[in-house]
Amino acid sequence: MTTPTGSTGAHPTVAGRFTADFPGERLVAVDRVDAMAALFDGLGHQRPATCGAYVLAYLLPAVGFLSLEGHDLAAEDFLAHLAGVVVEEDEVEASDEVSRRVASGELTEAEARERFGRVWYRFPVRSSRDPIVSGASAAGVARAVERGSGGRLVPLPVASRLDDGTVQLTADRWDALLDILAAHVGDWRWHAILNYETDRLLRPTDPAYTPLNLRAPEPERLIPHDDWGVGHFVGIAGTWTMSTTGRRWLLLFDTYKCRGFDGYEPQPAELMRLGLCRTDGRGGGMLVVVPVEVSERVAAALHALGLELRLWDNGSPPPGE
Repeated sequence: MTTPTGSTGAHPTVAGRFTADFPGERLVAVDRVDAMAALFDGLGHQRPATCGAYVLAYLLPAVGFLSLEGHDLAAEDFLAHLAGVVVEEDEVEASDEVSRRVASGELTEAEARERFGRVWYRFPVRSSRDPIVSGASAAGVARAVERGSGGRLVPLPVASRLDDGTVQLTADRWDALLDILAAHVGDWRWHAILNYETDRLLRPTDPAYTPLNLRAPEPERLIPHDDWGVGHFVGIAGTWTMSTTGRRWLLLFDTYKCRGFDGYEPQPAELMRLGLCRTDGRGGGMLVVVPVEVSERVAAALHALGLELRLWDNGSPPPGE
């Protein structure tokens, strides 16, 4: 989003960026959002299939989990390994060539990471030519959260649909879920990872995707829907209710910096609900990530909203399969 004018050189706060584009509005930001933003701003685009793992590169270190077994938890390839990501088959040859050069002594690991860090996977990952299969499963992202935090963070899975296909994230339940999350930012210290169908939302790369148009009473009339045609993972930076319309919005951290404003992407909450309730034959949902000490309390609150906690199948195989 916009860097606030009059910056002193310190890293801009998310609230400052938000207010510059949405004056008069109040963002309810997630726990440690500025620490997340400082890490997020230093990241480039995700690799082709790593969106689920990419979210954790700015989330886990920001909340205090820096390494696991000596490996950096901001490293996208290590997180892809933890999440059981299925990379695109076209990535394998370049990665294997870097591994060969390191094994032969032609390159040190440090040199390889500096020169080929965008293509080299240092840890085992699976691959596929099928675009439906490539990527991370909800189960894989949940596993990476649990392992990366040593069990101190619990991902509570809220699938958008039940096993029989019935929508459980109805408009009323979605509003109630966002209400209760906004009310408990401080004591639950929650974060959320969304897995959705992109084409139900506004196109964040369109020239019409501007703060002025986003603030309009009906932005859908001014900004077309996305046409990327994929399932996607993103994290939430915060939520707010637009004072002029009463509509709830989400501020997302996207995994491609060309989407939104350097990766900061406002979207109407109702369009996100529709994106979670995918129509492409695959499942979607939200992982509500909370500290283990409040996980039972949060799970009970979600059950009280009529939500069944279950993982969903987005087409990518779970780890180990």
